[in-house]
Amino acid sequence: MIDYIYKEYDSVTSTNDVAKQLINEYCPEGTIIYTREQTDGRGRRGRMWQDKKGETLATSLVLYPTLPQEYISCITLVAALSVRAAIKNFSSLECKIKWPNDVICSDKKICGILTERIFVEGKSAVIVGIGVNVKNQEFPEELEDKATSIFNEVAAEKEEMRRVLGDDNDENYNSDVIRKLMEEDNNELLYLIWDRFNEYYDIFIKSGNMAGLVEEYNKCLINVGRVVKATDPIEEINGVALGINEMGELVISTGHGKKNISSGEVTVRGLYSYTK
Repeated sequence: MIDYIYKEYDSVTSTNDVAKQLINEYCPEGTIIYTREQTDGRGRRGRMWQDKKGETLATSLVLYPTLPQEYISCITLVAALSVRAAIKNFSSLECKIKWPNDVICSDKKICGILTERIFVEGKSAVIVGIGVNVKNQEFPEELEDKATSIFNEVAAEKEEMRRVLGDDNDENYNSDVIRKLMEEDNNELLYLIWDRFNEYYDIFIKSGNMAGLVEEYNKCLINVGRVVKATDPIEEINGVALGINEMGELVISTGHGKKNISSGEVTVRGLYSYTK
């Protein structure tokens, strides 16, 4: 199990940037960075991550894993499982995972994960960056149908319960969760995420691959049984997702057999803007 050291900041460019700086200063494994504000948060492929002060939980973890290169990407899958479990513990919301790095609620993105590998004087380090939409109530127009937050989902669930049961008492239905969301910090969710990560990562390290987590991961994988399109610089693959294998690859059934996808962009029909 990892021994954690927490480092809190009021505002940074990104927690992954801070992690890189700390690695250069030889910080120990288990160093966790978290901040109330990111001014230059990033997702996969350089995409910007929207972040207003106090609304988003932004955090990163430093690891020094001794894993073969082909299994490093699995750490992203471990992180996604951890976020999903933590959100459920925190709010009772049932989330799904979109392979490889999005956590989804009501078919909208609630969390993004960016895992980066760097080398410092011959030593390999991995940074696991996590951004969760916690208190966000509004999103830019281009993200309204693609992004959500814990607050919005809990509020929508509360309103639905009131509509169905005809109860106007605001003290019922997730009021305790909403009160927690209005607190100044997101520390409870932060600790839940990294506690769950420690548990899942221990299983992953002991097996050396995703074997011990495949079943649980596939149960919450939104890709499963749906038409997907995988693209990388070499080819485009269309088919039906079957789940992941022990290497963390997404297995797709095509008209010409099965294909295992280890990297690239994967879209799911009916999710976000992919409809073809």
